[in-house]
Amino acid sequence: MKIGAYGEVMLRLTPPEYRLLEQTHSLRMDYTGTGVNILGNLAHFGLDTWLLTNVPDNRLGDAAIVNLRKFGLKTDFVGKYHNHIGSYFAEVGFGSRPTYVTYQNRHNSSFGISTVTNYLIKEFLETVDLIHICGISLSLTDATWETACALAQQAKQLGKKVCFDFNFRPSLNTEAGKKALMKARYEAILPYCDLVFGTSRDLLELLEIPKEANEDNVRYIQRFLAHYEVEWFAGTQRTTMSEKPYISGRIITKNAHYETEPKLLTVLDRIGAGDAYAAGILLGYAEKWSLEKTAEFATTNAVVAHTLSGDVPLTTRAQIQQIMDYPGLDLIR
Repeated sequence: MKIGAYGEVMLRLTPPEYRLLEQTHSLRMDYTGTGVNILGNLAHFGLDTWLLTNVPDNRLGDAAIVNLRKFGLKTDFVGKYHNHIGSYFAEVGFGSRPTYVTYQNRHNSSFGISTVTNYLIKEFLETVDLIHICGISLSLTDATWETACALAQQAKQLGKKVCFDFNFRPSLNTEAGKKALMKARYEAILPYCDLVFGTSRDLLELLEIPKEANEDNVRYIQRFLAHYEVEWFAGTQRTTMSEKPYISGRIITKNAHYETEPKLLTVLDRIGAGDAYAAGILLGYAEKWSLEKTAEFATTNAVVAHTLSGDVPLTTRAQIQQIMDYPGLDLIR
């Protein structure tokens, strides 16, 4: 299966050695973004992947495209437009200090101001079998929302699969009345979606779908799936036991569901770990794995992503399978 994604290429700026911004005079540069992370991981799994986006028409854009190709992404549909790239500073946490992310002016980035007419949408959709759309594009600007909606509609008309990640960010929706607008946009795009990443909280608080009496989360989500004719609903759950962090993953369909046992986390850098889970789910979906195999692989991939520095989870299927087959192995010669 050929997989594409519509999403922003961002510049991540990270102080070295777990330092705060006040403590450093140097920053590590990485090119990232939800679509970049997922497609980069899928490329390492051996799938063909294409990104639909625009980067700046300058040296920053040149460097971004070089890095995308290093990850294994195909850049046929990465255009160059305007002169600004969205960026963020990531002060990586340690111990009780959480990681702190500070965004810079994403609304006026090359991606943020690009409209439907700035992309080769027809050619892109003819190339791929499935597209991933991140919910951030619904929040960022009117241009990114209109493009995301057009992509989903046209993909459905062509019989392509559409994967949608709720990924609702309150920090991008602080204006008065914005939440109601977002609810309407999410409701507008969901009828075109085949796979959805999210939580029951997204359905309850964003879509405001009421729970019925004595309805558990699985049945609640299955009712959502039936209403929008969605095939899979996937997500993770973070818990703390004995002061240690754990993560579990689950997939819900209209008639079945599977949830992994909680897996212990060792956290070096958690940014991008959710994208690692999504990549694992898409791999299983593309190769028609069982729900159990897909959820176990995806959750293990997310666990490993927490141990990697940087956003793009550059794991391979052989690495993840080895960890699943031989848990606790700490030296490979």
